[in-house]
Amino acid sequence: MKRFFSAGLLLCSSLGLSGCWDRTEINDVAFVVGSGVDKEKGMYRSTVQIALPGNLGGAGSEGGGGGTGDSKTYYLESKTGTTLRDSRQEVQAGNSRKISFAHRRTLLLGEELAKSGIESVFDQFGRVPENRLSSSVAVTEGPAYKILDADAPMELFPSEMIHEQMNLSTKRPVTLKYLAIRLLSDGIDIALPYISLRETVPEDLEDKEKKNIQITGLALFKEDKLVGVLKGQGAQAINLAMNQATAPELLVPSPSGKSLISIRFTENLVTLKPVIRGNNITMHMNILAKGTVIENNSNDSLVGEGSIRQLEQHATKEIVKQIQSAMRLLQNRYHSDVLGFGQTIHQKKPAAWEHFKDRWEEIYPTVKVVIHAKLHVANIGEVNKPFGKKDKELKHE
Repeated sequence: MKRFFSAGLLLCSSLGLSGCWDRTEINDVAFVVGSGVDKEKGMYRSTVQIALPGNLGGAGSEGGGGGTGDSKTYYLESKTGTTLRDSRQEVQAGNSRKISFAHRRTLLLGEELAKSGIESVFDQFGRVPENRLSSSVAVTEGPAYKILDADAPMELFPSEMIHEQMNLSTKRPVTLKYLAIRLLSDGIDIALPYISLRETVPEDLEDKEKKNIQITGLALFKEDKLVGVLKGQGAQAINLAMNQATAPELLVPSPSGKSLISIRFTENLVTLKPVIRGNNITMHMNILAKGTVIENNSNDSLVGEGSIRQLEQHATKEIVKQIQSAMRLLQNRYHSDVLGFGQTIHQKKPAAWEHFKDRWEEIYPTVKVVIHAKLHVANIGEVNKPFGKKDKELKHE
């Protein structure tokens, strides 16, 4: 009887183990890998890039990368609404599966939205736990939805391509969490990667209409509004000054000054030190970098300490010139403190910041920037002399 009683208790207790009553089947979920937000005529446009698992490879696939046969690996849905949440609800209404943002890798902000201000769209990102705060954030040239539907031949999704490009070009890609902290911090403005579409081949080829995604500059903000875009050398210089450059490359004059040499700086560090005398502020920017020669188009041999020293001097002069030129734009045209001069004063001289913080907008353009650069060429590559040139053509130290 005791054995029967024990067996009965076990059977009764198993009634409570009826499975996951609140489970969600994977076939009922639409996983968003990237999203975009735009503003159109006072309305918000939400665009989501949803992964299509059936088109991600397997039997019958024609290879990896961005395509499997003629089928896209993602589905794009884009709707408008009076608020961002309203536009998201419109997107959900057009889908048969519950949309999940837990795996989103990239959030793109359209240029028009960025100009009008991005502060208002961040409430739901922090309010809803499902939103992934580690998503990378960037600004797009034109509408964000066009970038999300662009060609991405190297990756499965355009959003993934943008995410990988940001990891390659910056030490610490800007995430939703980092962006929110910047918006709430005093004495520092936001700088985000600027994404554009660029032709992949010359116009005279058959595929001339194909365009690829590319980081073409640095989007500058004043508070939460986009105020300008730096491109080319200016963007590279400020990226380095912000301690964000991974391996910047610099074209500098050869020791003789008659041709160009390309140097890649594999290690770089920038520190700021404010010096304050009354109402006069001088920001000392100290740059330490170590690089390698990766191309020598000159007839100059780089063998010998004298040649290397001259090359380092030319590199130092060039990087100082580029940063000074970019700083004039930041201070005088855009009034955007993306390097965080104000935050540096706040951290290192808090009493002085209390004196300046209410007038920082008018004081920032007057801050004098002094750059101290120490660039060391540690390696001239696998060959000592310009490869392929006879010794009689070369100019030695």
